[in-house]
Amino acid sequence: MKKMVWPIIAGMLLLTACQNSEPKAEEANTPSKQPQQKVETKKDSTFPYPNLLADNDQSYSLLTIGEQEEQTPIEKDEKIIKVVTNILSLPTLKMVEKIYPNLAIENQSSYILFDNSGIVYQSKSLKDLKSFLAKNSLK
Repeated sequence: MKKMVWPIIAGMLLLTACQNSEPKAEEANTPSKQPQQKVETKKDSTFPYPNLLADNDQSYSLLTIGEQEEQTPIEKDEKIIKVVTNILSLPTLKMVEKIYPNLAIENQSSYILFDNSGIVYQSKSLKDLKSFLAKNSLK
């Protein structure tokens, strides 16, 4: 009997020590005490969809609608990505109208270009868009 008592006591001590090593629920949920910085980005508050606007006045943002004309993805076109920082592609005009109902779209445009305050240019042709970007580079 004495031979069994010591292993049982050792096992109990080990078990209670393991249970006390887990963090308490109060300690696990406490936020870090370091202050968090908030980054403010200023966008034009009059434009209803600030997520479509360019990040700064040195670049453009582009919304493409429908299937693209060219084999190369627009995201890899050097003439485009040189001045366009954000590109959003949506498959149908119906989807764009549902997501952005207050967006002034002319003639089922395939390409809508934004600066940091609103719509700058709309075109059905990628060639026309590239021509516009070449003439109106912000950088």
